Amino acid sequence: MQKIKVRNTHKVNLSGKPVDMLKTFDMPKIIGVSPARLEYVKPKLVVSVGDNVKIGTVLFFDKKNESNKFLSPASGTIKDVVYGPKRSIQSIVIEADDKNQSEKITDSVTNDELRRYSSEKVRQVIQDGGLWSSFVEYPFGRTPDQNVTPPSIYVSLDNDEPFLPQSHMFIKDNESSFLTGMAALKQLCKDTYLGMSVNCKIDDPKVREEATHQIHGNYPANNPGVFLYYNKKSSSENNSWSINPQDVIRIGQLFETGFYPNKRIISLAGSELESPCYAYVYDGTPVKTVLDSINDFSSLRVIAGGVFTGQKISAEDYVSYRDFGLHVLAEGREQEFLHFFKPGFHRPTSSRTYMAALLKDKDWEMNTSLNGGHRACISCGTCVTVCPVDAFPQVIMKNLTDNDIETAMEQGVLDCVDCGLCTYVCPSKIELGNIMKDAKNMIAKEVGK
Repeated sequence: MQKIKVRNTHKVNLSGKPVDMLKTFDMPKIIGVSPARLEYVKPKLVVSVGDNVKIGTVLFFDKKNESNKFLSPASGTIKDVVYGPKRSIQSIVIEADDKNQSEKITDSVTNDELRRYSSEKVRQVIQDGGLWSSFVEYPFGRTPDQNVTPPSIYVSLDNDEPFLPQSHMFIKDNESSFLTGMAALKQLCKDTYLGMSVNCKIDDPKVREEATHQIHGNYPANNPGVFLYYNKKSSSENNSWSINPQDVIRIGQLFETGFYPNKRIISLAGSELESPCYAYVYDGTPVKTVLDSINDFSSLRVIAGGVFTGQKISAEDYVSYRDFGLHVLAEGREQEFLHFFKPGFHRPTSSRTYMAALLKDKDWEMNTSLNGGHRACISCGTCVTVCPVDAFPQVIMKNLTDNDIETAMEQGVLDCVDCGLCTYVCPSKIELGNIMKDAKNMIAKEVGK
């Protein structure tokens, strides 16, 4: 096993970490799918209100990439289709029945039988099974085209972003499915790499033997984009793919059972939760059902995903296809009297601005306050010291402001893995992550992605 030591990482100490306890939720009566929350997807609806669906029935597909299908997580009846501005599909609401009928997608196979499948056969099953969107193609973060063969595929078992599910929680009892999923990936691409954190708690020997690299470092060392940056040998690997390890398990379950896997483990975290833990839920479960301990969401923000990379969602929303966590934070609207004259023992800091820098191991309560309005860049270089791919965020930002795209690319804008760490540590609270992301999207349009 090779070792990778990632430079420029940051230890993030936040309160609200989930304990190793798993809550299980039954299939709710109402299930919802939110196409509007899927980035870079233009949905084409193939069902109508009143239609009967089964688990695994195609609900919609991506008009830009028709192999990218999205399947129903429940059997029942289409109760409503909610549209937003410009007829965008906000949500598809399904009234679940008690039949739990499933569409058969493929014949079930063992791990050994799967190794005899051709790459084209594996690709077709994953696409028919609604899991093609699990793949992310670098550097633009899109779902790959249906016939593209990647130079390599990267899987990071562990995620050090607060507080996404830890590998020892979702691998337990799913070891066989994970190994089957890895076998499927190797049929797609022989150069498939599995990274494991030095702090990984998985004790299954077969899973550990599957790992090709051991990764050292704090957040975001285990980001698959960072893994790619440190492991690639040439620029030809810049278009490699990555996939979440839970989706590897789901691909394994698809091949082992022949049916669409509609459940996942998510983390329920954040300082505003009384008992942060993990939850085993059906895709499409209402957020209010999962966060049933909260009665009033008016002063809270719900984030689907990690606290740095997730999306702000409504409490009326649903657990979506790409959600692996729900975080609840205080909105932070309160103003603090004479805060400039206080030493700041209660404020987290990465630049030693406050006395809190002396408290090394304290867990901080995060809220959404920016503690002020718009501020200009002070060229402090803090963002550079935490960029794991050796980019220069503040220089890139200034080049983009001058519309100098070529220099921004030379400074590493396409290597950005959207970890959000540069925004978090910025003393001026400039949305550096969004600026980098918008630039990559602009470049992607130029090259036809």
